[in-house]
Amino acid sequence: MNRLVAFALGSLLAGWPGGLAAVGLITVVGGVGWRRTVEIDVVGVATLLLVRVGAGMPLIPALAAAAGDDPEIEAVARRSRRIGSAAALASASGPLAPLLRGLADAAISGAPPEPAIRSFLDSERRRRHTSAIERARRLPVRLMIPMTLLVLPGFVLMVYGPAFIGMIRDLAGPLAP
Repeated sequence: MNRLVAFALGSLLAGWPGGLAAVGLITVVGGVGWRRTVEIDVVGVATLLLVRVGAGMPLIPALAAAAGDDPEIEAVARRSRRIGSAAALASASGPLAPLLRGLADAAISGAPPEPAIRSFLDSERRRRHTSAIERARRLPVRLMIPMTLLVLPGFVLMVYGPAFIGMIRDLAGPLAP
């Protein structure tokens, strides 16, 4: 898809040689290693982890299966084989770090991991709800200028326009042929 877009833009700017040059550039630069960053859905991963652990799957394989191809979770799985699961979970970073720290505390104390996962899910849902409320409360302030500049002139013309046209007609009446 990137090559098709590059060819279209290149040929638009410089004809078919430009399109071929753009495709070559994209191929060379793409081969160097552009990494596509994927935002991980922490609530989805935690929910999948809760289901898998609740079904009896061991914690680290369940975490690796729930997170998919997340490099941080793969590193935690590798470290857990060397230094143990609790230490590997406690040393994690990234967006899943609060969940993994709670799981490390549960692993150290010997408690089941489900309450830690449920606690993380509740706190993450509360955080997202609070963030959505904050964004919704800021919306009227952010919309004030567009509403003033775009809607108010139309409203003024709609309300005062007929009166203004009548006034112009009355003033120009004796001057009209």
